[in-house]
Amino acid sequence: MTGTVTHQATSPAAAVLRSPALWLGVALGVVELTDSGPFDPYSPTTFIPPLVALIYLIFAASRHGADRSAAMRIQAVGLVCFTAVSVVTLIVDPAIGRYLIAAGWLAHAAWDFAHRDGRVVPKWIVRFCVPFDLLVATSLVVGTWS
Repeated sequence: MTGTVTHQATSPAAAVLRSPALWLGVALGVVELTDSGPFDPYSPTTFIPPLVALIYLIFAASRHGADRSAAMRIQAVGLVCFTAVSVVTLIVDPAIGRYLIAAGWLAHAAWDFAHRDGRVVPKWIVRFCVPFDLLVATSLVVGTWS
């Protein structure tokens, strides 16, 4: 033996599954899933999506400059859309608002997934947010069954 070490290439899927951020997102999402009490439109569940969209905008500004880049415009549109969903959730009947904000969380999971390349936000944020967002959306819908 010459003492050389060979490394096997790790698949991208395996790297994601080994990510602590992914499992933290799953764990916190499961906690949210088990808390299926009555929906309160003024809870953090309503305000987190636009807050995270703002964080994405800040990351875009820090990584791409605060100019009129496409990344900045896209993040600004996301911020407006997620804020609008939250505001409408506060205005409509809570029974409808619950489904509206659940749709917002589902859309946010898609938004996160679209950012999986790491150009706007670090990949660990996406790995945390996708499962968490999906489980929060699920908890909002499942909460109507109890």
